[in-house]
Amino acid sequence: MISSDARGFTLLELIVVLAIASLLFSLGGPSIRTLSATMEYRDAVRQIVSAAKNARRDAFAQGVPMDLLIDADRNRYALSADSPSVSAEQFASLPEALDITVVYAAEVSPKPGLAAIRFYPAGGSSGGEISVTRPTGAGVNLTVDWLLGDVAQEAF
Repeated sequence: MISSDARGFTLLELIVVLAIASLLFSLGGPSIRTLSATMEYRDAVRQIVSAAKNARRDAFAQGVPMDLLIDADRNRYALSADSPSVSAEQFASLPEALDITVVYAAEVSPKPGLAAIRFYPAGGSSGGEISVTRPTGAGVNLTVDWLLGDVAQEAF
């Protein structure tokens, strides 16, 4: 015998709760993906800016030119004082979804397909511009000043 004071949920109540929960999850999914993509983009921009500032600092501290190398085809970057002998292990990866283009002085590039912005011990640089574009078309231009080696950001 089942007593009349037994408590529990009816099948109808459980179905309603599951329907509401699935609706909330379906609405929240795209927001989480957008948030994740935004965080990856911001982290990539922060990494490139930090690498440029580190190259500038290292050139001054070590008294040798430092190159910020960018492989736009493979979405990766590296810092090196000896660019012609840079190895694949020295590169750090950036998200594949980003489109990276670089305007740079070809005479400081160690090999075709590898962009280089050189920072000099006296404080200047070869100058250049790095564009990081998201799949949505929005992005940022990072401009490296040739006279002082400063890095400026401008969203587009």
